[in-house]
Amino acid sequence: MKKLSIVHNFLGSFSNFIFLFLTSIVLLPYYFKFINISEYGIWLGGISFLSLATVLDANIGMILTQQLAEKWNEKNRKEFSKYFTSAFLFGVFVSLLIAVITFLFRDKLSVWVSHDINVEKKFATSFSLYSIFLGLTIISSYCGSVSQIFLKTFLPPFFNLFSSIIGIFVTVFAIPRCGIVAVALGSLVKSAIYCVLVSAHAFKILRDEKIYLEFDILYIVKLLQKVSLPFISKIGMTIAGSMQNFIIATSISASTTTIFEITRKLPIMAQSVINMFAAATFTSFSLYYSERKENNESHKYTKHFFSLIRILLLISLMGIFLLGQDFIALWVGIDKFGGNILLSLFCILAFFDQLRVILSQQYYAIGEFNLTSITDSIFAMAFVISAFVFIPLMKLEGIVLAGLIANAAFFISCKVLENQNHIAVVGLILNKKLFRDLFFVIILSFCTKIICEYFGGELFVCIFTETVAISFFCLFFYKNELQLWFFLRSIIFPKDG
Repeated sequence: MKKLSIVHNFLGSFSNFIFLFLTSIVLLPYYFKFINISEYGIWLGGISFLSLATVLDANIGMILTQQLAEKWNEKNRKEFSKYFTSAFLFGVFVSLLIAVITFLFRDKLSVWVSHDINVEKKFATSFSLYSIFLGLTIISSYCGSVSQIFLKTFLPPFFNLFSSIIGIFVTVFAIPRCGIVAVALGSLVKSAIYCVLVSAHAFKILRDEKIYLEFDILYIVKLLQKVSLPFISKIGMTIAGSMQNFIIATSISASTTTIFEITRKLPIMAQSVINMFAAATFTSFSLYYSERKENNESHKYTKHFFSLIRILLLISLMGIFLLGQDFIALWVGIDKFGGNILLSLFCILAFFDQLRVILSQQYYAIGEFNLTSITDSIFAMAFVISAFVFIPLMKLEGIVLAGLIANAAFFISCKVLENQNHIAVVGLILNKKLFRDLFFVIILSFCTKIICEYFGGELFVCIFTETVAISFFCLFFYKNELQLWFFLRSIIFPKDG
């Protein structure tokens, strides 16, 4: 059942990815027929600032999954009910709060991002709609934890796919008339439909299991006590991860925000794909640790899991670096490309960002909330300080460099705190293999790029050179990761049939 749940969770994440891929990649050239580069930059800067509102979630979604898994394994229906009811009502309250505050300050936000006191009302409207989308997403994540715990994960991916299709159709048909508002409207419709469906599914599961909503304000207090440090880290992580477009829009220009976003789009998409695997396995790891009660012992599959993530990241980011410039030129125009140096930095940053994310998820699965909160806070502080220093000197490259420095601070702090708490997880990620593989891929990628550039980007030479490079890549990893390949083969083709 757990393996099947992983497949279902992956399909759910894949539905989210399809929505993101269609709206931010496939349909973006279509959007630019009705909105210009500056308008899109204002939109990106505004929703970047609004993402600060997600700090009110305080990572309760992940903590709730871990707590519900623990209560269900103990067969404590009463505790289960009180935790879920408290989280659900808290999510409703937070959603209303986000929507109301955004509505009251929507005009000021538009001015902050655009630097124009006469900015059109459509931006204020789009930001209000997007705030409702954020709130509904929080509620959906809380309700979705129910299907995860009971491993009834078959229907949510189809809910996600259905709501995504409706949201995309709304945006496509509305954007010629509504402009940027249509983008927000499509996201809102998608989240509203999904929230209704996944909530109804969750309440049906609870009814079938004879678990009834029981509110106790003390359990909201218990949840908030568990997220005291996670809340602080959530603020920092949101600033570090979501505020970049807002910083660029306000400190440089809205048009530069669009260039920044488009140049990093492919590495971000690759990271999203890889993260689908990590997100799909989170509940299974949580259930495993809640059953074993050995919080300082990593899962027996963790080493192979981290190795697979590392290889998938490297091969996808290598391909993006080699083909990114040509893709963007054909996609939206070379005038929106920030250059190969910036793209290479984005690829390296996406690599370490995703490794950081899966390490944090592992800590949450173990139940080490305070450890991951402290390390996330260190990451955020390092990013803010580094960004303050490097952005004036290096502009867009300064933001990426700040991210790399912050990741280094994060992993160092993880190692120190793990030694103090007798945990051994970070060493499964940061080891000699990682730096060997990264060095090999960087050298191989830049040599391939230099050869292609030397021959003036001639199509046949590029195809041949990149094919040879990918072949070297595959041979290198096959030779050095035999244990991983044998493990994957045993999972996919078990001997017992």
